[in-house]
Amino acid sequence: MKRRILLIQLILFLPITALAQSDYTIPKKHRVIQEKTHKSNNVPIGIHFTDVNFTSLNRDTYTLSALSKQGPVIFVFLSTECPVAQRYTMRLKRLHKEFIDKNVKIVGVYSNVNDSLEDVQEYLKKAEFPFTIVKDVNGSLARQLGATMTPQAHLIDTKSVLRYRGPIDDNRYVTRVKHTYLNDALVAVLNGKDIQIKETPAFGCTIHLPDLLVDMQITYHEHIAPIIQKHCLSCHTQNGIGTNPLTDYKNTKAHAAKIAEYTKQRIMPPWIPEKGYGEFKNERRLTEKEIEMIEKWVGTDTLSGSTNNNPPIAASSNIWEFGKPDHIEVTSESFSTPPSIFIKTNLKNDVYIQGIDFKFKNCNAIRGITAIFGSKLITKKIEKPDGTFFHSIIGTDPKVNDESLLAVCTPGFAPTLLPKGIGYLLPKDTHLIVNLEYQENEVEKQNNLQVGFYFSKTPENAKLRRATLKKQRSENSDMMKDLTSYQFNENVYIIASFPYAHSYKHEMRIVATLPEGERIKMLWLKGSDLNLQDIYYYKEPVFLPTGSRLEFENVKELKNLRNKDSTPQLHKQNEIQICNFLYVLASEYTLN
Repeated sequence: MKRRILLIQLILFLPITALAQSDYTIPKKHRVIQEKTHKSNNVPIGIHFTDVNFTSLNRDTYTLSALSKQGPVIFVFLSTECPVAQRYTMRLKRLHKEFIDKNVKIVGVYSNVNDSLEDVQEYLKKAEFPFTIVKDVNGSLARQLGATMTPQAHLIDTKSVLRYRGPIDDNRYVTRVKHTYLNDALVAVLNGKDIQIKETPAFGCTIHLPDLLVDMQITYHEHIAPIIQKHCLSCHTQNGIGTNPLTDYKNTKAHAAKIAEYTKQRIMPPWIPEKGYGEFKNERRLTEKEIEMIEKWVGTDTLSGSTNNNPPIAASSNIWEFGKPDHIEVTSESFSTPPSIFIKTNLKNDVYIQGIDFKFKNCNAIRGITAIFGSKLITKKIEKPDGTFFHSIIGTDPKVNDESLLAVCTPGFAPTLLPKGIGYLLPKDTHLIVNLEYQENEVEKQNNLQVGFYFSKTPENAKLRRATLKKQRSENSDMMKDLTSYQFNENVYIIASFPYAHSYKHEMRIVATLPEGERIKMLWLKGSDLNLQDIYYYKEPVFLPTGSRLEFENVKELKNLRNKDSTPQLHKQNEIQICNFLYVLASEYTLN
């Protein structure tokens, strides 16, 4: 009998063994598969869905925008084969009964390729779920929402914003439950309060989605719209920082050829870091399958597919990603004025900043924003080959040396919250310096800039510090030579990297060398036509023990550096590359 049970268990978990080695683990608490981390998901918490369309088993059609106007919507991913999902049948029924009077809509979704329509219908005869059920035949719902496990809940508020993703609670055995994650998140949303735990690793069984066959008919509504939603609408909205809004079928079709060309060349979405050198949050990188689907769609008459009476509603650039900030600074400066704006924060006390976001009018005029705090900066106007210009920070008041990086906003920007317990220390008596980079032909417009601060809610915080690397080309050589490396005298966690000054026609490649000689690849920016600045936050803080060094790898000979015709004017003189690494002391921070 024991051998039979073991055989059944092996058959049950056999399909996920390959995944479990890298992305999943089996903790003692659950004794079933659990995600190692929720942070690898490419559908981030806070994303605003333009629209999600689906059809129930009863053949009723729904749109997320219409449902969410009535109340919060919960998508729960289930499976007929998963024993953990089966244990949540009664809990989901109770949840439905408790919140139905508050217009909460629960949708049960079966996306697993192993669950046939007949299997789902047969299972529902026993489960008798009182809420809407969907058989996600091609896995589109799972892909759009970023579902990975069963059971797994996705809570979306009345503004179609993803607010929670993860398990329903913390134990498959109801008598051992200590944390009711989904219930707590739902109560917070209904009461207009912040959710304490917005995302946590799910446990149970992995979802196996059907392969997307590119030889099938590709349509906008079914295949292309989800890709645009996930990767493009952070910029390409009506008031977004990117040109050419891609908010519906008509606009997307009008720019289809350019979309196919730019995605195939990986110019868009804008993402410079190379694979293999650091794993970062919110990577803006299309899969090969997504690129192939776009190319095929453009090559087959850009078909619309099934029409929708409620076309996708574009994510607004005026929506704060993490809800209303704790503190907002507003300024209205003309672009004809110097682009460095100095804001007195008027804070009553020193605070730790966990995140920062920007909202502004005339987004198309903006090329980038860098925000730091400290004293007044010395800037210099620099022209660029593409006809734009910016004011580079070249110095600071020598009396004050506490300037600190706070945030960057560029095309493709997505605000990021620092890990819990880490923050930028913002003294009450400092100025916020916002350095704007804008288009030459936009000088008459107003920016109406709003800067939103999210304060850390933890009683104790580790201060985010900065380690700076600098590299410069010798006057008599075409090789980039090391001027400095940075050595840590304490155990640290690296949180992010910020290549502040990078020759975008050349490459920057940085490694960390540990005391015993092991090398950790931290960042690699290849030559690119994209001149973008960004802060690259690591998916997990990178631990470096005492004595570790950050340094530039040897970079291959730079070609055409002396060729005036092929070298941008901005880089005719000595090349200087600067990369800041943001870190905290391990003695002040415990990795959760």
